Amino acid sequence: MTGRAPEREGSESVDVERALRRARGLRLFEALERVYDQFPETQCDNCARCCFESPGVFFVEHLRLLEWVAQMDEPGRAAILRRATAELFFSWIDPGRACVFLESGRCTVYDLRPLACRLFGLVAPEDRDRAETEARLAARQEASRLRMLGIEVPKAVIERSLASCDRVRDRAGRPVRVDADALASRIARLDEQLIPRMTVLDEFCFRSFPERIGAASLGREVVDGRRLQLLRRAQRGEPMDDLVESAAQEIAQARVLPRRKVGR
Repeated sequence: MTGRAPEREGSESVDVERALRRARGLRLFEALERVYDQFPETQCDNCARCCFESPGVFFVEHLRLLEWVAQMDEPGRAAILRRATAELFFSWIDPGRACVFLESGRCTVYDLRPLACRLFGLVAPEDRDRAETEARLAARQEASRLRMLGIEVPKAVIERSLASCDRVRDRAGRPVRVDADALASRIARLDEQLIPRMTVLDEFCFRSFPERIGAASLGREVVDGRRLQLLRRAQRGEPMDDLVESAAQEIAQARVLPRRKVGR
């Protein structure tokens, strides 16, 4: 009898310091900027509706965000890790969640914002409608699964996952469309210089900054189990702030952030 094939290692097993040095040496961040430069200048209402949760990021984008967080002072890093922890474990019961990089209605990493943020409002209506249909189905399925496990997901949480926008315009006030698949493929090729191709295909840009931080510090399976435990405790009435603080300290102790100065 053959045993079950071992699960393929994800990007969380990669040494961040080494990956950052390689990304710098290969000038991958400059190549990433060239992809971003393909976007036209746009304008919108600046309502931050697109910041309803932390977006999925490619690994090379995650590295740049990690490096940015690492350069913050200690209170700043602690605040980011705390918000990431809150989203990682409690997003399914928190209708008021927002991207961990949003502060006072403004993006704190605007110049570094990932592809998913840049694409918001720029995809064709039919693609947007298809994505919303898929998101609605996935959200309802997960809410149903959690309900069977004793966790009630507020309707507002499911509805917030469907945010979209038709108010992004170019400087002349015209709708803007870009080839999202082509741009994503270019960034995926950058990822392939840092992690195995099959890992790139598995993860693509589907994992958010909090999800990548959680996997790197605790492991994906541990995160999934811990999420259920913490959600149950929160719905039993334990103070959310205390639960978040305790979990954030555990993640911080894993030292998932690179050192402040990373060699090239």
